[in-house]
Amino acid sequence: MYLGAPTESPSWYTDAEKYWDTVPATINGMLGGLGQLARPDAVSSLRFLSEFVTPPSTSSAASIVNPPSNLDIKTTTTTTGSATTATATAKRQKLPLPGSGPSRVLDCGAGIGRVTKQVLIKAFDHVDLVENSAIFVKQAREEYLKAEIESGKVCEVRCSGLQNVEFEGTEWERRFDVIWCQWVLGHLTEDHLITFFNRCKKGLKPGGMIFVKENNAKIGIVIDEEDSSMTRSDTVWKEMFVKSGLKLMREEVQKGFPSGLFAVKMYALEPMP
Repeated sequence: MYLGAPTESPSWYTDAEKYWDTVPATINGMLGGLGQLARPDAVSSLRFLSEFVTPPSTSSAASIVNPPSNLDIKTTTTTTGSATTATATAKRQKLPLPGSGPSRVLDCGAGIGRVTKQVLIKAFDHVDLVENSAIFVKQAREEYLKAEIESGKVCEVRCSGLQNVEFEGTEWERRFDVIWCQWVLGHLTEDHLITFFNRCKKGLKPGGMIFVKENNAKIGIVIDEEDSSMTRSDTVWKEMFVKSGLKLMREEVQKGFPSGLFAVKMYALEPMP
């Protein structure tokens, strides 16, 4: 690993594919050999989501936390050059909005569906997944999420890299209350990340949100050539949000992880008007 600017190598994405093809299609594999992180990760994600989303009445998520249906949410001040997201207090109605139909979420970079099974399926009526690895998609469809697919909770499991995902003019246009991105956006170069965020806006229902949960470097960008990924600092992430026309509604640091790992942060975002 080293500090530096994002690589523009033509093999950036193919190198990442080759790396992930060597990773076991298991929970331990999805978490880099740290399977013990699964529970604290899931609990924190559900609590963070619950501030913006009302889970289905039959969901076990309600037993973890059930705050009021409307919250006064403080946005944070982010200054990136001349761009500033002003501090404000906004009353935001929880998703799904009335009349918008069953709640739907897209799990981006879903792997075998760990986050879908442990988090998203508890917070939404239906989940779609997109994952670049054909090996992980096969495992999700045929084993790990087989019961959820048969029950109709999980709808589509699509095999695609995020840099190639389109929403506008497809069945995914205006489909989702939430688009959830966890431990995957580090594989996108800056230009592709901004393009992806802007495409995501077309996939959201009115009032929909984008959630990002990613490692944070202490400063700048740390590039990992082994898996063709970059770890952005909190400052860099906020620059990306502003460049993508996203408003930061809330942020929270993941707690309960062992020391010695990158800090992990959750961001709740909505498209700017």
